[in-house]
Amino acid sequence: MVTLRSHGVIALRIMPQSKMRLSFKHPPPTSLIGALAYSLFSGERREVTLSEKDKPRSKADELRSMLLGVAVSSREALMYGPLFKINRLYHGVVESAVTSLPITVTYSYTDHPYRVAYIFDEERLAEYSRRDLERAAWGITRIGSRESIVDVEDVKSVKLEISKASSARTSFSYSLENVKNVRGKYDVEFVVDWRRNEISDYSRAEKIRLAYPLEENEVEGDLTIALIEGDVIIL
Repeated sequence: MVTLRSHGVIALRIMPQSKMRLSFKHPPPTSLIGALAYSLFSGERREVTLSEKDKPRSKADELRSMLLGVAVSSREALMYGPLFKINRLYHGVVESAVTSLPITVTYSYTDHPYRVAYIFDEERLAEYSRRDLERAAWGITRIGSRESIVDVEDVKSVKLEISKASSARTSFSYSLENVKNVRGKYDVEFVVDWRRNEISDYSRAEKIRLAYPLEENEVEGDLTIALIEGDVIIL
């Protein structure tokens, strides 16, 4: 469990991009995995490897294969996208125009930290120890684009049990795939399904609906959950 404090602006680009570089309102799982992987593999010279089909993929995909779940607790935020005005001189005449939306960023309404839960399968960790993961978590510097600088305030690691449940109360993000009913406010983002897609080219990647609670949500359905020091994570 990692507690991160934003410097005020988060820019999480929706891939693939066009000239209109739109952003997510909340951190998607792939960005959270990438944030930890960047620190964990910082000593590696290769940032890109080849998949079995000889397609380029991020080194972060190695970390993805070790995870059982990743979730974030965030709060309501304000999206802001500036429109740039362009002036040009054409045949002695000054003309003005407004460009397309060049960038969108997220500002938090309140000084609310991000709490990120990384749930690992110990059997998949191979040569990495719990201490390696803790040190990598302390080394996280940003989530998403270079504007998204964060400070790490706390890192905790615990062993946990995974169980089945028909209902759960949570403040962490969760997939709506096996959910029948939700009570409470939340945002929905269409994000890359990190379980079924490599961290690579997202142009044809499968998407899932992810709910980001704006307050504690009561969720009903065929759920798999993990309990971390009183916090429920829906896997």
